[in-house]
Amino acid sequence: MNQSKIPKVSQTKKNDLETFFDLVELNLVIQEIEYFTGDDWLSLCGDIDSGEIYRNWFIWQDTELTQEWEAYDHITNQRIIASNRTLLTAKIDEIENERNN
Repeated sequence: MNQSKIPKVSQTKKNDLETFFDLVELNLVIQEIEYFTGDDWLSLCGDIDSGEIYRNWFIWQDTELTQEWEAYDHITNQRIIASNRTLLTAKIDEIENERNN
């Protein structure tokens, strides 16, 4: 019988391949997170009871990680982020004023 040999793969190549697949998987997760819609994002909020409504937008501060303020736009199903509440409400005002003109 003629048996074909299966080449042996070195441990280094196996490690490189595992690292490659890990990086591919991580990249896919990052790409998915970059395109989270408001519904996806809202479920990730910590205590959303601490949020408030401003001009029909849900706004909330991430006090656990980034300290940034985030807002959910129910019309576009997207979120916006600002470093403080004043900047966030200014962005919301700008968007809402543009919509109403």
